[in-house]
Amino acid sequence: MWLMTLTVGLVTLVLVTWLRDYVKRWRMPPGPFFWPIIGNLFSFGGQFFLTFIDLAKTYGDVFSLKLGMTDVVVLNSLDAVKEALVKKGVDFAGRPKTLSGDIFTEGGKDIALTDYSPTWKLHRKLFHSAIRGYASGENLQSKVHESLEDVIAEFSKMEGRAVDLEDYIYKLVYNVICSAAFGVRYNMDDEEFKTLMKVSKDAAEVFGQGTLADVYPSLRYLPLPTITAVKKMTREFFGIFQRHVEQHKETFDPSNLRDITDHMIKAQKDAEEEGIHDVTALTDTHLRQTIGDIFGGGTDTTIMTLRWAILFLAAHPEVQEKVAAELDGAVGRDRLPELSDREATPYTEATIHEVMRMGSIAPLSLPHATTVDTTLRGYQIPKGTWIMPNLWALHHDPATWGDPDVFRPERFLDENGKPIPKPAALMPFSAGRRACPGEAVAKADTFLLLGGLVHNFRFRIPEGEGPPDLTPDVKGGGAGSQPSPYKVVMTCRKK
Repeated sequence: MWLMTLTVGLVTLVLVTWLRDYVKRWRMPPGPFFWPIIGNLFSFGGQFFLTFIDLAKTYGDVFSLKLGMTDVVVLNSLDAVKEALVKKGVDFAGRPKTLSGDIFTEGGKDIALTDYSPTWKLHRKLFHSAIRGYASGENLQSKVHESLEDVIAEFSKMEGRAVDLEDYIYKLVYNVICSAAFGVRYNMDDEEFKTLMKVSKDAAEVFGQGTLADVYPSLRYLPLPTITAVKKMTREFFGIFQRHVEQHKETFDPSNLRDITDHMIKAQKDAEEEGIHDVTALTDTHLRQTIGDIFGGGTDTTIMTLRWAILFLAAHPEVQEKVAAELDGAVGRDRLPELSDREATPYTEATIHEVMRMGSIAPLSLPHATTVDTTLRGYQIPKGTWIMPNLWALHHDPATWGDPDVFRPERFLDENGKPIPKPAALMPFSAGRRACPGEAVAKADTFLLLGGLVHNFRFRIPEGEGPPDLTPDVKGGGAGSQPSPYKVVMTCRKK
């Protein structure tokens, strides 16, 4: 009898909750039918961003979903994204509270995944200050050139062979940002480099797929493999940054700030001495988390952009030759491209824009969350609702681009080959208050790195292979867009 009573009670609770959610849906944007408890969680396969485009044909450019018991609103047009992230930026500036995010950020002490708050504003300000001082302008350029020279020498030894360049691209980019962050440069066989690369790849896959405990918080008490993996990644990843923080503290000299880590230590000490900020917002945990954000923001996007760029250029040799010819004319053959060359290389810049548009490294951006009860398009959006801007939809909208599936850098130039104003629909770094704070550095970094590689090598698809696969790898369900593994053949461009 007690079992029957319990069963009836549970079924009643589920149905009441389901009906309550359906009543709430009347005030929210429309969306597909969702089941009790699971919602739409298992309704999507492959790449979410493509499924969302199909759903928009039925429900409009703003629609609702249920991931488990969590409300999600998807934005599929430029107007919707601008209204939410720009016009009502504060209302939509939060981040979802998830178990995996809480573990990886050590309790919300980072910049990228933590919620909108005064502490977040402080750390974003410190982020900008550190980036301006140690990862921009001449400083950035010198670090890029040092890293490029190493990799160019390694690539020259592989001339004529079909090779997968992924690990070398990791090294190329890591040695730029790690040099700026904590004064370290790596060899391919360095154990710390291998650990950082492995954790970065594993994190992209785990966070891309998500975990059930993120949408069912009560599962946090179970030994789920994905949560165990997130805890292990957190220990390995931030253990490296903590070691560098401790080493820097032992040799810290406020009159000789060597890198970003020194800059963060000085901010911490200044706060302790002057009482300008709450010192609990500048603990060692905050320091290593912010350094981790600078590392992640300065590496992941650039690595994926370079991987896509080399694949697109190998698949479109006519575009590659135009980029190389433009660099030859602006740079000559006796030096590497410099930041001062960007104005004289509009076709190269247009090619990078086109790579970022077609590759759409973060097709759903990082999810936002509403910080208050708010409205969008006249619909009610409760506080805490997850917001997913479908940047892939913006970047592949035929109404904006005409032929969105064609790789055509010329779309960013006028008839005289001069740059046109960047279309508002191109936002690979998102928009609003949670836009990537490292956008300017990432663009400069990509120009220097890609320009240096194309200036020195030709990349082609190995003979005998068919057209390359230019569709994103489906791992991660749409949180990240990366090319499937590929190989290219490199030929040195003679000086």
